[in-house]
Formats: sequence, structure tokens, C-alpha cells
Amino acid sequence: MAEIKLHKNGTYLCLLENFYPDVIKIDWKEKNGKTVLESLQGNTMKTKDTYMKYTWLTVPEKSMDKEHKCIVKHEKNKGRVDQEIIFHSVNKELTPINSRKGSLKDENETLRLQAMNTSAYYTYILLLLKSVIYSIIITYFLLGRPALCDLKGFAPWVHFSSLAIVTKRSTEDIENLPF
Repeated sequence: MAEIKLHKNGTYLCLLENFYPDVIKIDWKEKNGKTVLESLQGNTMKTKDTYMKYTWLTVPEKSMDKEHKCIVKHEKNKGRVDQEIIFHSVNKELTPINSRKGSLKDENETLRLQAMNTSAYYTYILLLLKSVIYSIIITYFLLGRPALCDLKGFAPWVHFSSLAIVTKRSTEDIENLPF
């Protein structure tokens, strides 16, 4: 809208993604016209295993009421037929800024997204809290409870080491042992 009011022209943008190989030709024409229009194109960019490219057409105010098409020539087009992407008139697609219906729709969508995000946040917090409580309970039962049998005074390593000492000493020394 601002571009149309300020510069008296409009811009169509065509983004082509997921094509391979990277050799591609893009032209712009009026919908029922034969003349190729002057347009600008970005560089072909590699994205993972495929490529993407964008092109844009700036139309003067006198051509904004006409439909335009982006013509894509690529070897992977079905039947080797050029693919045509139709862009409707800039003037037909504009919605007045003061439109209450459009703003209510956007407002409802924003509220719905906000409610979903809030719900997801509280669900995450609840699950995290449950996990912490569960971990505390399990830790208490594994480490905090007394053992099933009384281990006071039971130290098997002491008895075994004492036994080893007893077998190596004489009977006179046994009477002098500290236990």
C-alpha cells in the first residue's frame, strides 16, 4: 500500500523453491500479453539438495489493474511445458486499512495463537513439575529409606579382615586382638 501511494507503482514477488538442477529461466508477462517485461532476479541459492531463486516485477500505476504471470522454464517441468504463475491485479487485492472485518479476523487469529502458546507453556510447566516430584519420590525411596535388614554392627569387610589376621597369627596373639 505504502509503495503504491508513495512511488505510484507496485511489486510482484515470485519465490521458486525446491528445484534441481539450478538452471532455470524466469520471465514476466502480462496475462494475455506476448511481450516479456523487464524484471529483476536474485541469485540462485543452494538449499540442502535443491535450489531456490526469487524474482520481482515492478509495475507502473497504469499497469496495476492488469494481471501478470511469472513464466518458469525448467527441465523438470511436467511435459517440458512452461509453468505459469498468475498474479492478480494489485488494485483488486487491496483491502482498505480501515476495514473492521479484516482487523477482527487478524485480532481473533492473534488471540487464538496467544491462547495456544499460553496453553503449551502451562502444559510444559506442569509436565516439568510432575517430573521433578516423581524424581524426588523415587530418590527418597531408593536412598532415603532404611535398608530392609539391620546393618548396624554388620561390616563384612571387618570380619573378613579379622579372619585373615587370625589365620596368620598364633593363638597367643588372638587374645590381644582389639575386638
